[in-house]
Amino acid sequence: MGVPFPVKLDHEIASVVEVVERRTLDFMRDELGLTPSGVSRRLHRAEQVDLRSITAIVGVGSRAGLYVAYSYEDSLIQVMMRRYTAELSVGPDEEELYIHETASDVVNVIVGNCTEDLASRGETISLSPPVLMAGARTIQSRPEATIAVLSLQFAEGMLDLAFVGPKILFDEQLNFMGAALQ
Repeated sequence: MGVPFPVKLDHEIASVVEVVERRTLDFMRDELGLTPSGVSRRLHRAEQVDLRSITAIVGVGSRAGLYVAYSYEDSLIQVMMRRYTAELSVGPDEEELYIHETASDVVNVIVGNCTEDLASRGETISLSPPVLMAGARTIQSRPEATIAVLSLQFAEGMLDLAFVGPKILFDEQLNFMGAALQ
């Protein structure tokens, strides 16, 4: 399924990353007819990760816990919305609403299905409702955190999946919660 991350991830986090990657690729191909032309993986320790203009985030609870952020390039989420809502009549004044709903729903469906795979491995998994961020943002990595980024290149645009853990270090907007360490 591609090249592994260059640095070994915690076993639990690596398990979540592997399942989310597989489920994402399957969903994009089977539900939306989108197949990536390229996949890249990188691990961030002391850098920042720039998010795209539409990002949906869910918290995945296991022993380690982490946040999974799906960050969509505008051109890709527009194509996804059109395909996802193909059976609906979406007017021009409703496109932004449906883009936001598509971004959140896709993450909820994919990561929700991942919890079944992870639970079958004996892990207790919970899932938070998606949080949507509009407007480009940046995740600032801290020494206590690891950010693994999976980038999927489609002809229609880029999709970045950022796995941020351990989640106790961040709030729902990915702001650092230093008090959690004390």
